[in-house]
Amino acid sequence: MDKVNKKSRERHNCCVPQCSAVKNEENHLHTVPKDPARRKAWAIAIKTGKVLTDTMQVCSRHFKSTDDFPTNGPNLKPKLKKNAVPSENLPVRSHDKINPSPIKRKNQARSDRAAKRSIWSNISADSAADSSTNSENEAPEGEQVDNNMEGVENEWRDVHQLEDLQPRDRIKFAEIGVQTEKKLKSATGLHSVQLLDSLTKCADEIAPDNPCKKLHLTTKNRIVLTMMKIKLSISFSSLAVLFDLNVQTCCNYFYDMVTILSKILKCMIFWPNKEQVLMNMRKCFRGFGKTRVILDCYEIPVGKPKCIACRVKTYSHYKKGHTAKISMNITPSGLISLCSAAFGGRASDKVITKHTGIYDMCDPGDGIMVDKGYHIEEECENNMLVLIRPLFLRTNKKFSRAEAVQCAKIARARVHVERVIQRVRCFNILKNRIPWNLVPFIDDLVIIVSALVNLGNPSIARDKY
Repeated sequence: MDKVNKKSRERHNCCVPQCSAVKNEENHLHTVPKDPARRKAWAIAIKTGKVLTDTMQVCSRHFKSTDDFPTNGPNLKPKLKKNAVPSENLPVRSHDKINPSPIKRKNQARSDRAAKRSIWSNISADSAADSSTNSENEAPEGEQVDNNMEGVENEWRDVHQLEDLQPRDRIKFAEIGVQTEKKLKSATGLHSVQLLDSLTKCADEIAPDNPCKKLHLTTKNRIVLTMMKIKLSISFSSLAVLFDLNVQTCCNYFYDMVTILSKILKCMIFWPNKEQVLMNMRKCFRGFGKTRVILDCYEIPVGKPKCIACRVKTYSHYKKGHTAKISMNITPSGLISLCSAAFGGRASDKVITKHTGIYDMCDPGDGIMVDKGYHIEEECENNMLVLIRPLFLRTNKKFSRAEAVQCAKIARARVHVERVIQRVRCFNILKNRIPWNLVPFIDDLVIIVSALVNLGNPSIARDKY
């Protein structure tokens, strides 16, 4: 009796997702193969998302007729061939991409074009019919009609003038919005119109326009387009609408101009000599007169790469995401003196600092101010440099009064590097997530933004020196 009840409770269902077939005379169930290779092939084919067990079965609806050996009787269960894999009526997931054949894509595009032509032909036919009916219904009293039409023509005269404008004339209207320095800085991050004119002149000298190549924008407008992308981080499709361009053309202008602007503005990031640093020392650095440079790193979020190796290199455990890490070196006066190349978010501050060559640029006895994340004691000792860093608590329960005051002084002096980084992040392209196709231009973008920060107002008031 127990065997009968156990047999009656057996499940005779198919294990393939989205399949509700049960065992009957026409539909047979086939047990999952025991061979690991064949079982893996079955699991991939039926998309169960879990490991197949010995009790799972797949119905015959998922196999071709050629996958079975011929049987002697109609009611006998067919036996599968050794290389049989489920290939019919497989489940379809929402994220599976169905790529149509080239012939289907061609036919679909052709039908879409025909539908658009029919729509426009109907619109033109309706407008012609309306004009004909309006001409037939004209009033016989010509004087009253003429008086009424004069007002209508005056109202629509401006509209006809705007319709006759060429694309280059419409761009001139966009230039009007950035003529004042306040609007120019809000839209592009450039501090003055003179700076824009100087960049235009330098760009024409470095990379003159090719006369054989048709350009829809002048050099000045291309700089404005590039800086709007850097400052506002708006999409290329939006820029294409604003400048009346194709999206791909807008992208090409950005890629070319970013490289040119980086070459022009790179001279604004320079390493000052020791006398210049001492002459512009701030009051908060009075206890740290040997300070030559302040180091800090900041991370820029980037899109998730497709390459597994790139994912490993760019993943930051601190930010819990994929980032690019850049080291920024500033002088005690708040001037950005050096920017490193972009590293993956996995790189440590110690590795990035060594790659910048900051130890060779400093003189023996100079001070380097860092936070607690920099473990560069050996490097500073080998190069005879003074490491200025907040103290660690370690085994002590609390700091002494002198140690607490020392940590507060270092924090008060080192906070200015955070203010400079905050100014860099005012350019939204380095604040928001950068798409992966723009990652090769990160070094150029950092140079442009850092140079514009140096050209702006000083981060410290003059009475603080």
